[in-house]
Amino acid sequence: MRRPRLSFARSKATLLLLAVAAGISFGVTSCSKEDDTKGNSGVTQEQAATVVSQTVVSQGGIVEQIGQTTLAVSAMEARQAGGKLSDFCGKSTDGSIGAAGTANGITYDYKLSWLYSLACNGDVPTEFTFNFNGKTAIETDKFKTNDSCTSTYKLKGLGTSSTSWEVSQTFDRAGKFVSKTTDLPSFTSAVHYESVSIKIDKQTREIVSGTATVKITGADSKGNVFKYEGTISFQGNRKAVFIVNGGSNFQLSW
Repeated sequence: MRRPRLSFARSKATLLLLAVAAGISFGVTSCSKEDDTKGNSGVTQEQAATVVSQTVVSQGGIVEQIGQTTLAVSAMEARQAGGKLSDFCGKSTDGSIGAAGTANGITYDYKLSWLYSLACNGDVPTEFTFNFNGKTAIETDKFKTNDSCTSTYKLKGLGTSSTSWEVSQTFDRAGKFVSKTTDLPSFTSAVHYESVSIKIDKQTREIVSGTATVKITGADSKGNVFKYEGTISFQGNRKAVFIVNGGSNFQLSW
């Protein structure tokens, strides 16, 4: 049986985005309250929101992994003339990609792996499971990062009567950001993301609605801890908003 091909980005330019995940503003936009709201450490809500944003929208992040999940299902359905999704019942496929090098003054080293399978009731597909894990290291003249992630996606709505897929997810990312400048703190962080009802349009394979809970915890280089919790609401049109409990709202886009 021919394996569906998953098209993770391979260019050096996009690979460098995989783990840029700390301390710097990468386009998250605050739309309420003070951006410099802090926990018990020097890590601000905006810096924490940047980590959450990159966890969601960067190459290799949650949005990309959802895309790969739906791409795999679509590829299995169309892999050959007369093929059916049910042909994959009870089977699994794995794979990985990786690269290391230096480009534009940025040194990177990463590896991404995945495993997916299809559960069926007899010959009727019921749930597609996609597991993902990866590690990335990046270093520039201003900072260096080391990150790892693990995730599980369960996709339902596989029947032809449904116009959308429904995805439940857990995603955990742990990382360390080491600053080489005085204007940014060094810190470690862990992000836990969980959702139960993300809707994906089958025609466009785009997220159209759904919510997720997010928690980010960590500590700065002096041992001072921080913790922020909130929700992400997906709004369609490649947009979402991260609402920090008791704090600011941050717009996400991809």
